[in-house]
Amino acid sequence: MSGLYPDKPKFATARPSAEYLLKAFDNLTLTIFEVDGQVYGHVSLLNELQQQILSLLGLPITIYSDLIEESG
Repeated sequence: MSGLYPDKPKFATARPSAEYLLKAFDNLTLTIFEVDGQVYGHVSLLNELQQQILSLLGLPITIYSDLIEESG
């Protein structure tokens, strides 16, 4: 897997640290707001690296989009 290390974008590793895996998701935001009693939510889109990590972990990409439904 490459792209985890900001200072070494082409560096590839088969065993990335948990710290760098988590840092790959630090730009995600979940926004929930209410207008006239109606609750709305938005989750930022996953980039290719984030999608790859979820896939390798056996998790569906919808794990993040489902947050909107659960929060609202």
